[in-house]
Amino acid sequence: MKKILILIYSVLFLYNFSYTEDENRLNLDEILKKVDDIRAPSNHFKCELEIVCYKNDKKTSVKKFELYVGDETKSLVKFVYPYEDKGKFLLMVEENLWFYNKGTKNPIRITPQQRLLGEVSNSDVARVVYSVDYTPLNAEEVVIDDTRMYKLFLKAKTKAAYDSVTLFVDKETYKPYKAEFYTVGGKLLKTAYYKNYQMILDKERPTETEIIDEIRKGNRSVMKYSNFEIKEFPSYYFQKEHLQYMK
Repeated sequence: MKKILILIYSVLFLYNFSYTEDENRLNLDEILKKVDDIRAPSNHFKCELEIVCYKNDKKTSVKKFELYVGDETKSLVKFVYPYEDKGKFLLMVEENLWFYNKGTKNPIRITPQQRLLGEVSNSDVARVVYSVDYTPLNAEEVVIDDTRMYKLFLKAKTKAAYDSVTLFVDKETYKPYKAEFYTVGGKLLKTAYYKNYQMILDKERPTETEIIDEIRKGNRSVMKYSNFEIKEFPSYYFQKEHLQYMK
């Protein structure tokens, strides 16, 4: 009888542990989804983006783009400034990324990891959704500047630009504070700070992301978002065969 009771208690313990793990998995996914809902106003939207690069606080370059998001897995980046960049496009569909330059016959397949400008990679511009590319493995609570935060440990589940990310999120508001991006070997590549929160489309959202290069010290880039507009686009916007007809 004693052995039977021990067996029953063991089964109940394992069941409760599994249930707790499932609940934890769900909670982490919900936190990451809330972060994404703050960073992007909708699954279908348009905005303008300016990237300013610095070396030891001296401005080295400026580029401007228009970003069209079709859903969580489709985006089109149009190069706007400087003038010589006009006619260039980045297209990302799920895990596939292409670059197109006006006058060429076909778009070129590129990788999310490739550097677009300064500390900014292609995927930093073309993809805005953490929950699509990463799985939250676990989390812990930390305090930064008297603010309680979740410290989320994310692992790539697609061909993402970074193998893992440590994301710091305000526990009360779910506003992202900063993200640390790592290589497969665990080396810290860069740190991004989410700044200048403004009320945009009924929610406070970060309008600037400052990216610090952790390898090349003194280098940083600032991504500035503006003129958000919720809008749906024709399906051909996200077809690589149509890039040659885009203006």
